[in-house]
Parts: sequence; C-alpha cells; structure tokens
Amino acid sequence: MSSADTKRVANRRSLFWRLWFRSLSVNRPQALLTMGSLLVGAAVTAMLLNLHDDVRRKMTQEFRAYGANVVLTPAFGGGDSSGGAAVMDEEVIARLAPSRERVSGLVFVPLLNVVMRLKRVPADPRLPEFQNVVAVGTDFAVLRSLYPGWRIQGREASHSGQLAASGCVVGSHVAARLRLGVGDNIALEAAGAGPRSPQPTSEPLRIASILSTGASEDDQVFVSLASLQRLSGLTRQISLVQISVPGEATEIDRTIREMSSTLRGVEVRPIRQIVESQGKVLETIRWLLISLSALILVIIALCVMATMTAIVFERRKDIAVMKALGATDHLVMRLFMSEGAALGLAAGLAGFGAGALLARTLAQRLFGVALSLTWWTLPLVCLLSVTLAVLATLFPVNIIRGVQPATVLKGE
Repeated sequence: MSSADTKRVANRRSLFWRLWFRSLSVNRPQALLTMGSLLVGAAVTAMLLNLHDDVRRKMTQEFRAYGANVVLTPAFGGGDSSGGAAVMDEEVIARLAPSRERVSGLVFVPLLNVVMRLKRVPADPRLPEFQNVVAVGTDFAVLRSLYPGWRIQGREASHSGQLAASGCVVGSHVAARLRLGVGDNIALEAAGAGPRSPQPTSEPLRIASILSTGASEDDQVFVSLASLQRLSGLTRQISLVQISVPGEATEIDRTIREMSSTLRGVEVRPIRQIVESQGKVLETIRWLLISLSALILVIIALCVMATMTAIVFERRKDIAVMKALGATDHLVMRLFMSEGAALGLAAGLAGFGAGALLARTLAQRLFGVALSLTWWTLPLVCLLSVTLAVLATLFPVNIIRGVQPATVLKGE
C-alpha cells in the first residue's frame, strides 16, 4: 500500500470517529431515551444477578435451621445389634475428618440412642417411680448448632459449651411429667436393671437445661456420649452420625457419593425431605430471576429498537449526504451500530452502579444482611447491555439501504 493510500485510509478513519463522536455529543432526545432504556435494563439485570448469589446463600443458611441433611447409619448386617438396636464403632468419626477438610462448613455429630429408666432424685411418692426414656449420648453443643431453632431453658441457652460429665438436658415433656426443673437431680438406669438388682447400673445427673423442640426430642434426655457409653456398656459404640452438608442439592449429592465410596461398612443416607425441598426452592428462585431478567431485556430491546428506528428516520438527510459523498451502506450501518454499542456500554456501567445499590438495599430490607457486591457481574452486565443495543440496532439500520440520496435531498 502506497503512502497516499495509507493517508487516505487514515483520513477516512479519522472522519468516521469524528462523525461518531459528533452523533453522540449532539443533544438528541431519542438518544437519551435509548440510553435510559438500556440503563434500566442494566440496573435490573445487575440487581437480580447480585441478589441471586445472596438469596442462594441466605436460603442455604435458612435450611440449616432444619438440622442435618445427611445421616450415617450402620450398614445392613454390618453393625453390632447389642441391646436390640444396630450400632457401629465410633472410629467412623475419624474417617470423616478428610470430608470436613474437603467441604468447607461441613458439621457432624455422633449420637448413641439407648432406652433407659429415668428416676427423680429424691423420689416423689406422688409421681411414678421411673419412666422409660430414650437417652441420647452426644456432644450437645455441636448438636444444638445444627438446630438453631431449638428453645433452651437454662444455662445451655448461652452456648456455654459441652455438657459436663454429671450434667444432662431433659426434654420438656419428660420434665413436665416428672415435674423436673433446671438444677434438679435425676438418675439414669439401664433398662434391664431394677430395684432388686444387686448392683444396679445407674448414674446420678444434674439437669442443666430444659429442651423444647416440638418434636421427638421433647421426650428424650441428652447426656455426654462417654457417660452413656459407660452406663449402657456400649463402649466406643454409636448409633448414627448426623451431618450438615452445606451447598445446593447437587453439591450435597456429590458429597454423599464421595462419602459412600470412602466409608465402608456404613450407610450414607440423605434426608430427602430437606435436600429435595432445598433444591426445589433454590431452583424455583433461579428460574424466577432468569425469567424475569429475560422478560425485562426483551421489553428493553423492543423499546431500543423503536427509538433507534426513529433516530434513523430523523437522520435520513445526514445519511443521504454521507452516501452522496461516497459512504457505503456498510460504513453508515457500522456508524449507527457503533453509536448503539457506545450507548450500551455507558448504560451498562451506570446501570451496574444503580443495580448494585438497589440489590444492597433490598438485601438489607428483605433479609437483614449486608450484601457484598459480586464484581464478576460488572463485565457481564456491560456485555449484555452492549449486545442488546447492537442487536436492537440491526433492524433499524437496514432502513439505510433504502435511503436514496437524490430522492431525500430533493425533499421527496
């Protein structure tokens, strides 16, 4: 290419960008309307994208209030059935350590369930001598963290830590039937022992808290795992392990498959009511946000298309002059599409700021939490805004092909 041709190309490019800047800087109500429409679309998209991650995180936290979503139980035929109930060795807890390191936020707690006799100390002749209850040996502080909705009366209400060796938590129904309160003393006795047994297996305990859940736990007594293992004779044995796996249904299923492949001799079972409900709610929210965003973007695209059509018709004389001076249809179309892309980029940047502010306000009012901005949505919102502007400009710019310079400049 000769120097004259190079200079001619440079002048053409310079003229193109001067025309582009001039078309954007001239005060046109249609251009402002186009940018306003794109800004609304970008703001709504940014708001929904930022809210999506926050809603998903918040809903996952809310579902944790329902407790464990996975349990480990002895495999069929693989556990000891001493005392009529299947148990397994507590060494399975150590085998769960790699899963906790791999899955951030995973919480698990072992439990041993044994039917025991509960006696009031001292005995009250007006009340039954004893009552059969399900005694649960566990780390009560960790178990309670899985069920934040449990109501506790007593010092355990402040999460003071693990139960002492001589302490226990009594369900509200058991406490009501035996008229027990915080600070009272009880004795747990193996169900096979009786008053005439030469050496009854029993242990005195002091009630640290009264538990109210509205479920089966109200009829149970919670003690430390070591105490119940010693009292029942089930040394190093547990009945099950309750696990709270964070994340969505797909992430929970993946963790379950990994556990099943590494934990031999136990059965890894999801609590389907919780897992499936969580998956359905999150999927519904996701599709609601996607559908709403798509609907808004379609409406914005129609508005931009109509406005850009009006701009093309308004500038028919400018188009005719450019074509009379030698500009090709392709060059003029590229000029209009560049204008649309510039308006889309400006609207995307401004809309992201407005949408992020709206998302933070809604998150505070709806969920009472401070929303942290998801910065990866900024390039996505700008890209969507530019793409929407360019696509909405495609139909109007086709009108340029039909503009005849001689006819338009004559005023016909």
